Amino acid sequence: MIKVVSPIDDTPAAKAGILSGDLIIEIGGQSIRSIGVNEAVAIMRGEPGSTVTLSLVREGEANPIEVTLTREVINIASVRQRLLAPHFGYVRVAQFQADTGSEVRDAIDALSSSTPLHGLVIDLRNNPGGVLQAAVALSDLFIKEGIIVYTEGRLENAASTFRATESVLLDGVPLVVLVNEGSASASEIVAGALQDHKRALVMGTRTFGKGSVQTILQLTSDKAIKLTTALYFTPNGRSIQAEGIVPDLWVDRSTVTKLKSNPFRLQERDLPGHLDAPDSESEQPNSEQVNAAVVGNDYQLNQALTVLKGMHILADAP
Repeated sequence: MIKVVSPIDDTPAAKAGILSGDLIIEIGGQSIRSIGVNEAVAIMRGEPGSTVTLSLVREGEANPIEVTLTREVINIASVRQRLLAPHFGYVRVAQFQADTGSEVRDAIDALSSSTPLHGLVIDLRNNPGGVLQAAVALSDLFIKEGIIVYTEGRLENAASTFRATESVLLDGVPLVVLVNEGSASASEIVAGALQDHKRALVMGTRTFGKGSVQTILQLTSDKAIKLTTALYFTPNGRSIQAEGIVPDLWVDRSTVTKLKSNPFRLQERDLPGHLDAPDSESEQPNSEQVNAAVVGNDYQLNQALTVLKGMHILADAP
């Protein structure tokens, strides 16, 4: 069976509701057991606009799930940003490409230009990784000094160390990094570095655990071997391989339904003849809900925003 590591944002898989950890057992009615991985990938690919039907096994579901995907040309936006609430920003990194580090810097500058930021969520959920240097560049935006990640292997030339520079963004502003089982490789490097340097609170679920380094050895003009030559380690010496990053706060993906308030419950202000508060002003509508619908439908993100607000309040307390 083929295991889904991460459905990437805005792709046919994500639109069809495929989740990290799903197992593909059939493609167009043909069992995966009878074909190899390369052939399965070739069957799933096709002309844009055409469809392919997959049968999936999902944890917690008794019966296989059938989904139909409409094939598209995939163009991945690496970084997107928005405000979750006044002064609280959100940066989504879908994949690590060559310019992701500078794109995140630009995204934060864009958010900061409209409002002073009191907290920031960096969303690495279902980010399968990508360019190592981009992960180092993103981590370097928030870490003043020290190791970001290092590698070790059997041979000396497999060892390398990546260190932070002095340039830093949002110094002292609380950060929350969201991860899940679909966060792999470069995502785990960022989460591990910010966690070890105590620069961010990592929330979500344990990450995928892809902490190995591959080297391509050319054999002929058209043949090569991809060989695993080293392992990634976080600044504190933790191996990512097969272990992943364990979040500081474990928050499962959940659905929460808000209870309706009791319309007949009275407060002091509802009683006839009540005393007015000294120097009271008319209550203004709550302006906190900039993206209430989005945050409300995403329990993990809602919890991250709540934690950020609490961290800001505590930081400002006398």
